[in-house]
Amino acid sequence: MSLVYLTLAFVFNGLANILLKASALKGVDFSDRNPIVLLSKNYLFIGGLFLFATNVIFYYLALRFIPVSWAYPVMVVMSFLIINLYAIGVIGEHISFGQMVGYVFLVIGLITIFYFKP
Repeated sequence: MSLVYLTLAFVFNGLANILLKASALKGVDFSDRNPIVLLSKNYLFIGGLFLFATNVIFYYLALRFIPVSWAYPVMVVMSFLIINLYAIGVIGEHISFGQMVGYVFLVIGLITIFYFKP
């Protein structure tokens, strides 16, 4: 069950970042001073915050059973890959050859950390 918690944590973390990026691309309308109206107009931002909070809950649950020395690298690298797949595939950001090599090293490092975990 702890791996399920960790998986949910990095998926929610990745999705939270994606929603914040979508919100940033859309922009924020501060023309209304009423906080309820302001929040209702920025649903992508609020959704991102909600998913970050959900990520923290599942990460906390995972840490009850998984050593932080390998849980954190798994969460960070997997979130990173989710976010970058979105950036490349959906919004058309370009990556260099050097970045691609870096991604490969990250995955190799993650496999190594997971393989040699206690």
